[in-house]
Parts: sequence; C-alpha cells; structure tokens
Amino acid sequence: MIYSREETARACRAWGLMLSVPQGVDGVKLLWALSGCESSFGADASPRHEPAYDVGGAYAKNPEQAALLQLYGSAGACSYGPWQIMLVNVHPAASPAEMANLNRAAMETVSFLNREIFEREEPQTLEEIAEAYNSGKWKWQTVPAGVARYAADCRKYYDSEPMPE
Repeated sequence: MIYSREETARACRAWGLMLSVPQGVDGVKLLWALSGCESSFGADASPRHEPAYDVGGAYAKNPEQAALLQLYGSAGACSYGPWQIMLVNVHPAASPAEMANLNRAAMETVSFLNREIFEREEPQTLEEIAEAYNSGKWKWQTVPAGVARYAADCRKYYDSEPMPE
C-alpha cells in the first residue's frame, strides 16, 4: 500500500489532535514524524512482515498473537499503515483488510499511543515517545543504538520535515 505525502498529512491532521500528548509535543507533528520513521511518510506503507511475531518467533506464543496467527496466518504477523502498527496492538483486533484503510490505521495508531504509550509509559519528551513506540518502553539504563537512532530520526522529522498542505 502506498499513500501520498498529502494523504498521510491529512490523516495526521485529522487524528493527531486526538493524541494525549505531554505538554510541549504537537500530536499532529508527532504522527507525521512517526510516519516518516515507519514508512517514509506513507510511501512504504505496505504490510511489513515481522518474523518475531510469526510462527516460531519470540512473540508467536503470546495468546493474542497466537490467535491472530490462527485467524490470518502470516498476515497476523505484519505491521500496517504509515505508522506500521502491529495487528496485535489493535484492540479490539482489526483484520488485515480493515487495516488497509488509512483512517482505520490512523485511528488504531492513536488509540495505541494513548493507551499503551502515554497512559502506561508516561513519556514526557518526543524522544521518549519515539523510543516507546519503537521498542515498547523508554526507561532504559542505556538506550540501544537502533532505538536511539529511531528517536533521533523522529526528532529530525518532527523539527524539519514540512507537512504538505
């Protein structure tokens, strides 16, 4: 699935206002920056297979993940949309076909961020949000290099990548 930068920006503007972001973080720009990190602003938003979530992977035996694999096969081990949200992080679970809808992917990403990142992890900075979105947490003794790089890219996109009108 490919979304234009304009389509992705429209979804960010529509759904970013619903994020429960900490003071000093703009939800619209946050969604835009995350879409840059995850899919080059929608250009590479095709379902991405994540082997760790498929049969034999580290997360495959998680009951929710196992149920998705039973229902959808390897499509249950994919991430979707410009924000590449994992199907297992969508509650209640949506089908892969439903996640092909840009607005559904945006809605589910916002719901996940509000529920699992802002409410549970309570990050206070853009970098902490990016770290938690990328890895599931931000409270590291030493931030892994890949997670730090992701957070730096998110900051760069947030600060300097203009959204099309």
